[in-house]
Amino acid sequence: MKKLIYILTIFILFTSEAFATTFTGGVSKVGQQASNQVVDSTTGQAVEFAKVSIPQKNYRTYTDANGNFELPKIQITQPTIMNVEKEGYRPFSLTINNGESLSNPMKIEIAKSEAADIALDTQILHLGDDSFSKNSANASDFRLKSIGPYYSKDFIMTQNAKQSSNYLVIGSIVGLDTKLAKSMGQNRIKTAYSSPAEVYFNGKMIGQLHVNGDGQRIKIPNSLILADKPNQITIKTGQNLMPSDHIDYDDIEIMNLSILSE
Repeated sequence: MKKLIYILTIFILFTSEAFATTFTGGVSKVGQQASNQVVDSTTGQAVEFAKVSIPQKNYRTYTDANGNFELPKIQITQPTIMNVEKEGYRPFSLTINNGESLSNPMKIEIAKSEAADIALDTQILHLGDDSFSKNSANASDFRLKSIGPYYSKDFIMTQNAKQSSNYLVIGSIVGLDTKLAKSMGQNRIKTAYSSPAEVYFNGKMIGQLHVNGDGQRIKIPNSLILADKPNQITIKTGQNLMPSDHIDYDDIEIMNLSILSE
């Protein structure tokens, strides 16, 4: 079966304080902005009382009546996930790559949820075995204990879903130590790398995750969908491919898993 991998990378553009980076579904652009703000992606109107959090730093705040919010003056030395939640909107997260990202104002556009959307999990999930090098991607920011080498979730999809294009969307993923992630400078490990994380739908592999980033989408073949019955998504983290006397699982953290139909 064809492995479908969709990778979106956020490029942070640095400007003077009079400018901001606008984030929309994993894509960024630059515009004038005086402060951090969350707006509706369709209307452009401010979104009040949206929760903005940096879970790995134990920080959270809420937007005011103008959609504005403040970010803390904390040191970020490795890619760190920032999350935006608001009832009635699709979950949104992005990876902040360093402290400079926090110093520039951000404008974040979030989209209203659709009836067919399925939110699988909005929490940070740590997969692996809690055994990782200090040079591993994001090792210094891991705070949660591992739930094991894989994650599974059952959910119902309707007959209408088989008439649409359906995608598993991974809001953010950090910690992958694959060969490709290593070649892109996403970790500092010199002598080892892991196999990619694998994504299964109803027991069939539908894609792999090779690099860290935001808004990664994997298409779900309609032929695998069980209409009006339980379906299952499983994500398995990779393993160290270098010789070892035991299985060493790659420790990764993922956030905001959902099924979107288009």
